Amino acid sequence: MRMTKNREQVYKEIINSSVPLTAYEVSERLKDMSLTTVYRALEYLHQSGYLKRFSLDNYTYYYSSSVHRHFFRCVKCGRLFPIDECHMDEYENYLSGRFKFKIQEHFVLFSGLCEECYKKEV
Repeated sequence: MRMTKNREQVYKEIINSSVPLTAYEVSERLKDMSLTTVYRALEYLHQSGYLKRFSLDNYTYYYSSSVHRHFFRCVKCGRLFPIDECHMDEYENYLSGRFKFKIQEHFVLFSGLCEECYKKEV
């Protein structure tokens, strides 16, 4: 299979976003493309290694496999925030030694209240 125009458009939309996107969010941004086409493109891009995905609250989110980052999700407003810093090396070394794991990658999703929602509660 090849990188079609539709797949390329979907891929560009994902890599230009600082946070993971659902298929619906991608289709909202690409008005000329059907949701079915977006789903097919996302599946191809994931299977081909261009994108990573995770599921949360019955939604599947897609993000670039070329960038390592973590995320924070606000439990009140549902927004996702990128966290570009990673301080997991020491913990990975501990887990590898303690349990004899060979860790290849990790994914971290923090949850709580974003600054905006926290201010509303105080």
